[in-house]
Amino acid sequence: MSLSTVSVSNLDLFHRWQEDDELDFAWLIARLRHEVPQTPAMLAGVAFHELLESVSPREIDYWTSGEYRFDFNCDYTLDLPQVREMTLEKQYGKLLVRGRVDGIRGKVITDYKTTEQFDAERYFDSYQWRFYLDMADCDRFIWHVFVLHEVDDKCYSVKEIHTLSQARYAGMHRDCEYVVEEYLDLAEREGLLQEVA
Repeated sequence: MSLSTVSVSNLDLFHRWQEDDELDFAWLIARLRHEVPQTPAMLAGVAFHELLESVSPREIDYWTSGEYRFDFNCDYTLDLPQVREMTLEKQYGKLLVRGRVDGIRGKVITDYKTTEQFDAERYFDSYQWRFYLDMADCDRFIWHVFVLHEVDDKCYSVKEIHTLSQARYAGMHRDCEYVVEEYLDLAEREGLLQEVA
């Protein structure tokens, strides 16, 4: 049996498309094939994540990353896990699912998100957290969501920071398997499969 690979991000995109009638098939395929250019907000999020890979736990006023500046205009102490940017992979049938978590401490996964508008349900409905808990055999997933407001070109104000949490549940592994099976059917039809290197 040949083994192909898929990212947790692509599986989450696929699930989002399945659940949202307003997203058309072309939207999905363009994103699965990485044909959509990154927006300024996405590039700012990448710069912000790069900072989180290297900073130490401390009170924070502002950070800079290359040409980007992030001013913290809210009270917050960042408690960073010691294990950061950990790569995970797990086989589900014919697909090897791969991903990278922002941090792990014990049986808890930490994830950092940046957004312009906070919507808790979007995180709870996602499959990213389910796959990561299943792949890492962890029990709890915690998001730290940073709400960014662009003040000037490549200068952002961090106006709010929200913390959300979800826990492993009975049947979660089977839910992940089902999404993989559904994705595999589409990927085989659309030529999206990539063999494991």
